[in-house]
Amino acid sequence: MGKLAATTCETAKPDNSGRDRLLGDGDGLFLRIRPHGTKTWVVEYEFKGARQKYTIGVYDRGGAPGESITAWLEAGRLSLTQARSIAGKWKTDRRSGHDPIAKWESALASKEAKKVAHAKAVAVEAAQPTVNDAIDQFITKHIAGKKSAPAIRYRLDRLAVHLGDKKIRDVTRQHVIAAIEKIAEGSVEGRTAKLLAGEVLIQAKRLWRFAETREWVSNSCIEVLLRKDFDAKPRKREVTLRLDELVELWKVLGDSRRCKSDPVTVAALRLLILTGQREREVTDAAWTEFDLDAGLWKIPASRTKKSRAHLVHLAPQAIEILQELKKLTGSHAHAFASPLRKGQPIYGRSTNGALAALFRRGLLPSVTPCHVHDLRRTLITRLPDLGFEPFLAHKIANHVLPGVMAHYNHNEYLPQREAALKAWAERIQVLAADKNVVQLHRPAA
Repeated sequence: MGKLAATTCETAKPDNSGRDRLLGDGDGLFLRIRPHGTKTWVVEYEFKGARQKYTIGVYDRGGAPGESITAWLEAGRLSLTQARSIAGKWKTDRRSGHDPIAKWESALASKEAKKVAHAKAVAVEAAQPTVNDAIDQFITKHIAGKKSAPAIRYRLDRLAVHLGDKKIRDVTRQHVIAAIEKIAEGSVEGRTAKLLAGEVLIQAKRLWRFAETREWVSNSCIEVLLRKDFDAKPRKREVTLRLDELVELWKVLGDSRRCKSDPVTVAALRLLILTGQREREVTDAAWTEFDLDAGLWKIPASRTKKSRAHLVHLAPQAIEILQELKKLTGSHAHAFASPLRKGQPIYGRSTNGALAALFRRGLLPSVTPCHVHDLRRTLITRLPDLGFEPFLAHKIANHVLPGVMAHYNHNEYLPQREAALKAWAERIQVLAADKNVVQLHRPAA
């Protein structure tokens, strides 16, 4: 039986000497009363010749919850009865050849290690990116600043609608297939979106390769998927206008009674016809790129598809278009400034929309239905009909020449390119002025 009573534990006062006061109970158990009044339970014993002293908790009349010694020790608030039970158990352990303090501290260390490991696992799990996170990082690190960034983001956002909140590590091939098939169904009744689904797949494969290099996934689960698996192969466009068709389009664009598009868009379409450059290269052009006195247009590398600066010679007809345009947009940074969006050029697809409107309204009945990019293909195809070498058209279009020619021939052929574009514009103007246009050209290859 212990020497202490619950009343003694409750009423005991600190030592007036300012030192700890120890009240023994037996089995090495002591109630220690600190000079400031705090009461703690201490177990003291000798094991294998070494003196041990260990604080097992603070005195609490009500004690710790739970039924086990481990629960009481973890709580650290012990009644007299609980403290005696611990001291008695530890005495039994010593007689069995075990150091109870070392055993308890080992259990504490093990529990702490498990806690740390769990916290680490939780942190690792939290750090695992979702598909949304992976898209954000992919865009930031690889795509931001590129002209294609908005289009790529749009396609990946379509994927994120279905998979965005999932950890990319947990996404399976079946998940992606289901998402692509859902996108292919389209959001407009009666119209599928298979081509968009194919484009989403291409960007998704890039995203998964990005994730694989960062070890977010062990390997890309969708690399084997192809556009044909979703009936989403792109349709290769091969439309090339005859010269008489191009001239008819030119005349309609110049007739405000028939063509209702705004003059900025019309100017962009006409410059596309005369120069053969890409749609966004024209619509996003800044006035600082043009030297109208010298008849030159310098497209910076940051705005070209292959990131190569490009020089375009402006025929007199192109210069005249730009001079008239300057009366409308000369105070803006962009030559083809949007009449609706302050500080922005016309929307990149507005020229295509204007061209489509002409076909919808039946204003081009003798012209093969086409897109804006077909105007570029037409220039490349028809320039040889004017007696110019085929490769000159590709130089004008800022294409890389094929094979050994690209490796050895670094000639820019600037005089020949200038002559070709002037001849091209002159032919269009002459034929447009002639009511009886006769088509003379070699068949497209």
